[in-house]
This record gives sequence, structure tokens and C-alpha cells, in this order.
Amino acid sequence: MTGTELPRLEDSLELYAAAAERYGTEPFTETRARRELAGAPSQRLLELAVAYGLLEFDGEAYAVQVEPDAPESAWRANAIERAERIRPAAVERATEGTGGSDGVRALTHGSKRFASVAVGEPAELERVLGRLERVPLEEYDGIVLRSPGERANAVQRLADRLCEPAVTDGTSLSRPFQKEYTDVVGDDKNELEFRLFLERE
Repeated sequence: MTGTELPRLEDSLELYAAAAERYGTEPFTETRARRELAGAPSQRLLELAVAYGLLEFDGEAYAVQVEPDAPESAWRANAIERAERIRPAAVERATEGTGGSDGVRALTHGSKRFASVAVGEPAELERVLGRLERVPLEEYDGIVLRSPGERANAVQRLADRLCEPAVTDGTSLSRPFQKEYTDVVGDDKNELEFRLFLERE
């Protein structure tokens, strides 16, 4: 895809340049932008600029994400951080709709079958518990938590919590898990996936 095929990229760039010139990296609201910037940018255009990584949004105000004169490394880091935030969520959403008849992707270890659960960033216990409550766990021997390799420690800590009866007692899960096996898969050392298999006790 070329730059001209990205929706309203030129408008987003003009908005970014105007915001950088007027506000620098100071936050500004949508109301101020409409009043003070040329073209009175719409909410949709502001959202597109955020999606492109030109602006950031904290729920209340916008701000320039990377200054125009920042080094290329800062722009690269911004793009990488955005991709790392999107990828786990995209993988989790995609795997929710693929796999068996129940819509759950299954992975096997030995002769056992595990329901796959992608762990995003941050590795939130509540989100994983919510996902597990929608999985027909009685049809599996356990679950496998999956994440990029560099977040293995966070997944290990999450797994420790899932092995605590005090955690699962407050949910529809009838009993806690126990760690069974860990694995790292992938051909590229920068794209490794960590997998932690948990069995039901």
C-alpha cells in the first residue's frame, strides 16, 4: 500500500504540522483544535491522526506524539510501540473466531488438547478470566497462554495467579490450574512466541 492510498493521510499530516507548530507537545482539546487550527479539524480526522501515530490521545486531550525534528529513531520507536500494542489484540481477536466448532483455537501437547488464550499487554488477570469464562473448558485438558517471547515473565506471573484457588474461587471456573509445560516457538529470534500450558487440577 502506498502513502496515497491511506485514508486522508495528507489531511492528517497537515493537522499534525499545524498542531506541532501551535502547541508543540502540549495537550489540546478537540474544541481548541476546531477553534484554533486551520480547517477546524473534525473528531474523525483527529482520530485518524492518532491511528497514524502522529497524535496521541489520553481520553481527554490530544498531543503531538513525536516532534517533527525528532531523530528517526524516535519515529521508529513510536511505530514499533504502536505495532506491539496492536498485534496481541489483533491476534487474540482473530483466534477468537477460528479453530474448532466452539470458535476456540486449540493447541496440542502430547496427547492433550489445550484452549489457546492470547495474552495482551499488559497481561491483565481480569481480561484472561473473562475470556476463560466464555471457553467450554470441559472440552479441553487445559489452556495455553501465548504471548511474544519478551513478555514471558509477565505471563509466568499471570499463570501463578491462575494456579491460586483464591483467584478461581471467585469465578465460574470450578478449580484452579497447574503449570504443565512451557515452550518458545518461531524461526526469527525477534518474533518468538512464548507458550505456557496449564492443566486443570
